[in-house]
Amino acid sequence: MVSFAIFNMKVKSQNVWAWTKLTAAKKSFSIFRWLHVYISTALFTLLVFFSITGITLNNPDWFKSSDMHKDYTLELPEDIKKIITDESPEIDTLKTHIQQTTGLIKPRSIDIEEGEISFDYPLPAGYAFVTLLADSSTMEIEYKKGSIIALLNDLHKGRHTAQAWSWLIDISAITIVILSLSGLIILLQHSKRRLRGLIMVVCGTLTPVLIFIAWVPSFGLK
Repeated sequence: MVSFAIFNMKVKSQNVWAWTKLTAAKKSFSIFRWLHVYISTALFTLLVFFSITGITLNNPDWFKSSDMHKDYTLELPEDIKKIITDESPEIDTLKTHIQQTTGLIKPRSIDIEEGEISFDYPLPAGYAFVTLLADSSTMEIEYKKGSIIALLNDLHKGRHTAQAWSWLIDISAITIVILSLSGLIILLQHSKRRLRGLIMVVCGTLTPVLIFIAWVPSFGLK
């Protein structure tokens, strides 16, 4: 009786997964296997990068702070000095001059006072504060640069990075999802590993949910 029940379950299981033996399914598995292989190789470095920086972000106490702070003073050309003293200064011209001199682009804020204009530039793991002074005809630059770990952490978060880097993060996230789904689809083709693999998927899904429910602090008014 027991052996018959087991046999019956096996037959039903074979019927459920019979579609995996179809020619169309085999062609689909081949495509997903191709995707899985080449996406994983293309994303190898980024996967390692985001994995390692995930650890460094989660454990900031492991690393000592080694920030570098510097001040620079540069002479201003006469045409730039005249712009600073104008009632309505041409900010775009000043930003272009700063970009050509320092490479800084897209200030976060601009503060305009009489004879003095300040630009605040956010940077990954640091900042640059540029002040143009008409009286002394100088450009004063306050520059702070964080450690390599702080830089990598900010790149992981996309903090104060260029739009192109934000696109890289989004594209990487999408392709990692495709990588995961293609691996799951490929698993369905292997009858010997299918059940074990699906159990692991369920366990991998439930584990973070249970940890969140059991140990992550939450707030709720009643």
